[in-house]
Amino acid sequence: MATKSGDQNLDIPIEEEGAPIQGVKKERGHSEAGNEAAVDRDPDVPSKKKVGAPTSSVYPMSRTSSSLMPIAPEPMGHHPNLPMSYGAMPGVNIAGSNNVVNIGCHVQSATSIFPGGVRSQPSASLEELKQKLNRHLNMRYSRLTKQVQPIPFLKDKHSIDKVFTEVGMDYRPAGDDTTWQKLKSHHDIPTGTIGQSRVQIIEGDAGYGKSMLSLRMVHDWCTCDSRSPLNNVDILIRLNLRQLGGSKSIYEAVVKCLLPLDSSIKESDVEQLLRDEDIRTLVIFDAYDEYPDKDEEGNFVSRILEENLLQHVKVILTTRSSCIPEGCDRLTAGRIKLTGFDDHAREEYVRGVVTGGDEEATKKIVTQFNTNSILADICQSPLFSVIYAHSANKAELKLDFGSVTEFFGYLMHCFHDHEDNKPQTKATAEEQAKFHEFRDNHDELDKLSYGALSAKNQQQTWDKDKFVTEVGEEFYKRYIDIGILVAEEVMNGNYPKQPNRYKTEVRFFHKLSCEWYAAHHLFKRLRSSPSSVPENLVDLMDPSDLQHVYRFACGLDPIVTPRVLDLLKQKEDCDSLAVLCALEQKDKTGDVLDTVRDLVSRDVVISGFHSRLLQRTTIELVQRACQHEIPVSCLQLKWFFTKFDVTSSCIVLESDFRLANLKTLKMLHILGCKDGEITRDELLGLLQTCEGLTELRVDSMGFLLPLSIPPEMIPPTLKRRNINILYDRLRGLVYRLSCEHGQWKIHDQRADQSLFAGILQSDSQPQQEWRLQELKMAVEADVTISTLRLTGSFNTVADNGQSIILTSGRTIPVLRTLQELMIFCGKINQEMFIKLLSYVKECPQMTKLIFYNSQLPCHVDPEQIPSQLEQRGLMVLWDDDVHLRFCHLDLESGRWKDITVIDSDTDSEG
Repeated sequence: MATKSGDQNLDIPIEEEGAPIQGVKKERGHSEAGNEAAVDRDPDVPSKKKVGAPTSSVYPMSRTSSSLMPIAPEPMGHHPNLPMSYGAMPGVNIAGSNNVVNIGCHVQSATSIFPGGVRSQPSASLEELKQKLNRHLNMRYSRLTKQVQPIPFLKDKHSIDKVFTEVGMDYRPAGDDTTWQKLKSHHDIPTGTIGQSRVQIIEGDAGYGKSMLSLRMVHDWCTCDSRSPLNNVDILIRLNLRQLGGSKSIYEAVVKCLLPLDSSIKESDVEQLLRDEDIRTLVIFDAYDEYPDKDEEGNFVSRILEENLLQHVKVILTTRSSCIPEGCDRLTAGRIKLTGFDDHAREEYVRGVVTGGDEEATKKIVTQFNTNSILADICQSPLFSVIYAHSANKAELKLDFGSVTEFFGYLMHCFHDHEDNKPQTKATAEEQAKFHEFRDNHDELDKLSYGALSAKNQQQTWDKDKFVTEVGEEFYKRYIDIGILVAEEVMNGNYPKQPNRYKTEVRFFHKLSCEWYAAHHLFKRLRSSPSSVPENLVDLMDPSDLQHVYRFACGLDPIVTPRVLDLLKQKEDCDSLAVLCALEQKDKTGDVLDTVRDLVSRDVVISGFHSRLLQRTTIELVQRACQHEIPVSCLQLKWFFTKFDVTSSCIVLESDFRLANLKTLKMLHILGCKDGEITRDELLGLLQTCEGLTELRVDSMGFLLPLSIPPEMIPPTLKRRNINILYDRLRGLVYRLSCEHGQWKIHDQRADQSLFAGILQSDSQPQQEWRLQELKMAVEADVTISTLRLTGSFNTVADNGQSIILTSGRTIPVLRTLQELMIFCGKINQEMFIKLLSYVKECPQMTKLIFYNSQLPCHVDPEQIPSQLEQRGLMVLWDDDVHLRFCHLDLESGRWKDITVIDSDTDSEG
């Protein structure tokens, strides 16, 4: 393979003539015969080859033309092309990553982001301009996707398709501010969502994979991934907003950041393409939270988001959850929330990237993640999962972390130690001493970090020259070498007033690193000069976004903890965070543990409607209490419980939060869940994991517990504990599961109890079985069944009139405590009607039989109507929606009569 060097830091691979491109799919119909490399020429100069001749380009051309256009690599010019790393894995360190990508498919995806239909074709000149633009952008993107560094201190580069791993994703459509649904794959993001919402926001904490996800979506489009809904996009633009400070328009950004210096394409050309409504364009704005101009009124990104510019263009925007653009409310934008790595995703990454498929090594690393609650929590972030996995594969790591501060400090030492241990970087004793000095003393970096996070817009990048002036050249080079700092070329907002089109900026590889060094400056100021810290620090450095600054400060210097706690008292939802700050101290004082003990002695509530900060800190508070063997009186999970993971012995919550090692939890109360079920194995695993549990209560209509548990499956230890397992299906009765026999019975039966039951045609098999079980238990306990509604589920009645047969084939026996039966069904003939009356006769307490949405016989033979029904005073009612009347059956004559006055009870039931 030949290489063409256009940058002192980068060798760009150029495929040999006729050689296949590794890891890249060929366009449909692309022949391998006669491939020739079109290289070493201006991509704007027409090729001498025929239009449509095959080429060895990295990605084939073109989406809109039936002919394949040759692609030539662009001149490198002076545009930066630094190696790409995971920067915030997957929040990628994408140097020069304002990427517009390519082309390649003729077939529109069945589930595409643009609606189908006939559209005008661009003019020949506009089509040629589009192809010219795509030729420039193709080579830019191909380099980028092959230079992914999973973590900064490992210099190995990988292709995006090798290192990308799906993270947890929740989706909420525009116009809905409550319902979140799980997405299985990134291919599901555009399908049926972007097509409905012009703007789609991908949100998540730092290091949760926003940039990597957007890059993978672009890669799928370029390679014509058949699963991708992006296949019918004509132009896809990906801009890293962190690099666009000072840019006045999207057209300027494209030209200055994406095109070679000698390109003939002008801003007006780009504007012409993007304004054309017949060209299907998708723009991906990456890292909005790091956009330098986001607070500038009328910036071009805001104008596009608010539909004041390019209203027809679809937009995907990635940002931290705490930095959603004001112009994107719930009515106009769909939301995708990244929830991090689960066990499966973590194992998939370790096996595929870290161990190369070595199962023994994979199992060893994966097991470590759940051995420590601190490690399990922080490694929900894909970035830190990846860092820990790669480090654990190199050496035995310390696992008994007592605090987040201890874990992160250990991580920082890993960066330094990894560089020191490289054979090729063995330093002299004098150099080693200097490196250790840089590791231990970083006052200027601390000061810069604190200033960045306490500034209004949290601008966490610095001009390289000014940064080096502050910290020193040697210090700068050392931190760049070990990967804590990253240098990248960005657009110079003052160009062409200043001669250089690009400038170099410096940033941390991850925002948590910035919080780490800012915390050093904070604790030093609190210790030496408390009055120098602003009273409104929590407003300048919002704990909901920067909780680790406060936690690190307390962990680094316990003396300042009381002052930090005083600061946090000024902010709502910070009670749990305050306790976690106190727990960061190495020596847990009696006072701190007494505070924890006091908090968990009352009901601890975690709700799906709480802020993410409150959710995360309360979860950790509970786990830390259990870690210190402090009893947790009662934990309430409101609309937050998802399942129990038997493999990892963890309770899985919404947003993929996890609770593990709850040995001292006494009562667990689950209120409200999405429809689902917990299996026998999962229920038994939950009860065994929570060793101190005395009561489990589930209040949910749609979330199902096992109908029964065979006694032989119940371990003797659980039988001896005799745990109170209660199930309230919100229909008037509470059930208790016997740990001895594994059967449910009505709990705490009272005289005033009654059951309101319903069976729907749409019920799943487990749901219908539970509803029938409830009816059975009510009859056995002589509990009144006030109403039974059969909605689309009624089929017929057994010939002997002793049971109702449902559409599912299941039967309802005679219910001697049933008072009212409501049937929603289609046509019922006279024979079936008479059999139904026979069934009603066997239910001695029934006084009402009501039909809705039904076709009934206009006259019933009175000789066949059981006489006992009239004596009982049974009311047979019919809401005849065909004739728009409500009537009752005269049991003596067998005829229907209109009801002009309806008593309040009947009216309410109807």
